Amino acid sequence: MIQHTTTVTHRRRGTFALLIAAAALNACSLASRTPEMRYYTLAVTGTPSAPLSAPLRLGTFTVDEPYGSARLAYRTSPYRLEYYTYHRWAAEPRLMVAIAIRDYVERAAVTGTGAPLELTGHLRRMEEVDGAIGWSGDLAIDLRITRAGAAVLERSYAETEPAESRDPEAVVAALSRALRRILERALADIPDSPR
Repeated sequence: MIQHTTTVTHRRRGTFALLIAAAALNACSLASRTPEMRYYTLAVTGTPSAPLSAPLRLGTFTVDEPYGSARLAYRTSPYRLEYYTYHRWAAEPRLMVAIAIRDYVERAAVTGTGAPLELTGHLRRMEEVDGAIGWSGDLAIDLRITRAGAAVLERSYAETEPAESRDPEAVVAALSRALRRILERALADIPDSPR
């Protein structure tokens, strides 16, 4: 009888120890919570410096495959492209660029009438570049502007803008500034636009 009681006591102690270990593991898992998902949009601020000579309509925008993902892309070397898990665009990148362009260009006062301009584009690159000195936003886009079916402008633009900190949101702000510079150059490149 004494042996049986001792065995039961040892089993209870073992079970109790397992319960304490399970509770400790559960507490650890609660302490390391999953990071929150973050969503970003481009915000091109200010007013265009060159007014348009006709209304502008947006056409189709396309994108190179590596930048079609909603996850923000970042590069740590010329050969390695990666994607954040918890930092994402609020919409498809090609649509984000088109929306930002529309919102910015709508602020340009139309100084003439006639056939509207139509803008289409192809997003070649939109990424964070992590360098030894700091991070930056790198943006490359092909723009095509037509009027009544005839090409008015066909150019490729690229800009790299340093981020103010090593943070995905700071890189999105840098990409927004890069897009503004591209749009200013494109508006100035349109024939018959004021200089």
